[in-house]
Amino acid sequence: MPEIKAVFFDVDGVLLDSLPPHLAICRELNARYALGLDIPNSDAFKKIAASGIPISPMTAFFRAVGFPEEAARKGDREYRAGFTDRYRIPLFEGVPRMLRSLSASGLPLGIVTANTLANVQGPLGDLFTLFHPHCVFARDTTDGMPKADAIRLGAHALGIPVTALLFVGDQPSDRLAAEKAGAPFLGVSYGWGLERGPAGHPVAESPSAVAAWVEDALQR
Repeated sequence: MPEIKAVFFDVDGVLLDSLPPHLAICRELNARYALGLDIPNSDAFKKIAASGIPISPMTAFFRAVGFPEEAARKGDREYRAGFTDRYRIPLFEGVPRMLRSLSASGLPLGIVTANTLANVQGPLGDLFTLFHPHCVFARDTTDGMPKADAIRLGAHALGIPVTALLFVGDQPSDRLAAEKAGAPFLGVSYGWGLERGPAGHPVAESPSAVAAWVEDALQR
């Protein structure tokens, strides 16, 4: 692997433990829209995500749990209007230490997410300042740019080859985005859609393991 010169992150399921509140808004809207769906729990949803069924952006998430198209679009409008105001979105344990450690090592950090900027910036709080200002790519700030294109654009902004930019994600689609961009990929098994075990790419089981993996790679 080429020398790592930057680390970019997907946010939901990697930095934010946001699956429970995402399923909670599905349950709320299912009841309010009188859809009569059986919304899956976290374990069942992770199996859906691991199967490769699209779950982002949020319209795809709603469709994945059974919302018809019109309800999915209506739900997405409500989601973008006030998700973080209505639900608490916690960080995974160890994320602050991991981000500060990587930043202190001199690595530029970036974000590539299908979520909106407000929905990630608010929950990250002061940690958001650790990310390079030209390397935050959100759904509403990039007009829905594909993640692979955002990864390439981030590498260009930093003046580094894309092969030196590590992308950390938790979904099969994240791995595909990294591969399409030509960037190395580190999966996390504590998120939404990647499981432990042989996967054809390295996998970290906790935020502290992400930091340890990167630090080990820097010393090779």
